[in-house]
Amino acid sequence: MVRVSILLGLAPVLVSATPVPADGFSLAPRETFVDCLSAGKVPMVLQSAANFNQLSSAYNLRLRPRPLVVTLPTTTTHVSDTVKCAKRYRHKVSARGGGHSYSAQGLGGIDGSVVIDLQNFHSVKYDPKTQLAEVGGGARLGNIARQLYDQGKRGIPHGTCPAVGMGHPSLGGFGISSRNWGLMVDQIVQVQVVTADGSLKLAKKGYNGDLFWALKGAAPSFGIITKFWFKTYSVPESIVNYSYRFQPRSVSEAVDLFMKIQTFARTAPKELGLGVSLWGSGVNFELSGAYYGKTQQQFNTLFQPLLNQLTPAPTSSTLDTRGWIDTLLRFAGSNTLSVPETGYNEHTTFFAKSLVTSNRAPIERKGMENFFNYAANQGPGAANQGLPWFVIINLYGGGNSAITQEPLLKESSYGHRDTLWNFQFYTTMSNGLSTQSNTAAINFLNGFDKVVRRSGDFSYVNYADPTYTRSTAQRLYYGKQLTQLSLVKKKWDKDQVFWYPQSIDPAR
Repeated sequence: MVRVSILLGLAPVLVSATPVPADGFSLAPRETFVDCLSAGKVPMVLQSAANFNQLSSAYNLRLRPRPLVVTLPTTTTHVSDTVKCAKRYRHKVSARGGGHSYSAQGLGGIDGSVVIDLQNFHSVKYDPKTQLAEVGGGARLGNIARQLYDQGKRGIPHGTCPAVGMGHPSLGGFGISSRNWGLMVDQIVQVQVVTADGSLKLAKKGYNGDLFWALKGAAPSFGIITKFWFKTYSVPESIVNYSYRFQPRSVSEAVDLFMKIQTFARTAPKELGLGVSLWGSGVNFELSGAYYGKTQQQFNTLFQPLLNQLTPAPTSSTLDTRGWIDTLLRFAGSNTLSVPETGYNEHTTFFAKSLVTSNRAPIERKGMENFFNYAANQGPGAANQGLPWFVIINLYGGGNSAITQEPLLKESSYGHRDTLWNFQFYTTMSNGLSTQSNTAAINFLNGFDKVVRRSGDFSYVNYADPTYTRSTAQRLYYGKQLTQLSLVKKKWDKDQVFWYPQSIDPAR
């Protein structure tokens, strides 16, 4: 029997009903599998080790899968040998990069997985001849940003949290500069990957091209990427940083404000990063972002017509021009981008969901009335009862956004190119983890999502919700790319060596 420990000592949530493939974990003695790893001199930490609990602890402490073993490879041969041994003894494999998976996917999402922890693969090298960055599969975003800047004043569009790892581009990878340059996944030009048979391969467009396509958007289902090559950009040092806070006096005023912002956003130039954020205080919100490579005068020319329409006017604002690194620090909310390359051990306890809406079918007024009514009526109570929350509504589409170009569907398996907004719903369990707080968190965010979601909307896999059933997750995360992903899975991993509760199934 496979056991899913979503909560230590608590009833598991919906993922507990997720079936393991018929060729699931064997009853082979663990010693035999460990002997296989030992023969390859693979560094490993077993459940009996003193540091096992720390090493196998999820970033999100709401989730507590217990791996069979955690390997700490220092070479690609160690990675290959681990996959070969796991396949031989019919164990499922997961790669752990930064370890920030919302659903503990890097730990397999269930008890009994073989975890390949890539923290030793953290190198970042910029090649001025090719203008490519060679990045290890265990590197973290803050270190990548800092080192690329120091090595050549180069940058890549990516998320704001410095400690996030390389699962981020493997599944999409949005950052505030992404409308200008694209998602982080769009910058991948080549990878070195260990496939389900334990082989080490290169994959790029035109060479193992179908695998490369699948890895760019659904990598955890297809292989262990030990090295990435990214396109880089000469970073601008004139970036307008802006923030406007609004305190609507009613739900109706909040809706009016958002609908005007949405109208503006649909034609906003790609250089503008923009988001709307609510922080647990009813309908009050912040409109903020960055305008890349522009002056404050250019920003004012673009933005002032919108501000003139927004009533009531913002209660406070900030506007300044910063360089590349200082802009990254602002959005990171930190005074440094550097994080430990190994031994990272930060945790929190939370639940999150996401909502992806269409460029072609923008949210209508009724949907935002439901959204702000829920924020006004349910939000304060949740925050006062130990569930501080936020919703961030990031602009992906609109104008000539680099994210939403339809031809990119052929370049990567990331499925949501017709996107206007990406909502992230998030709540922290500040009073600790309990059956009551877990249920309350799930119910609160499910309610938030439900009041605004429409039948054609999707979800974002980097904000994974482990309460989704397997089929629901596949549909919402991958959209119309799912059929082709299943065919590629059948070719490259029909035995599902790389498996977790919401992974891609091979075509039948």
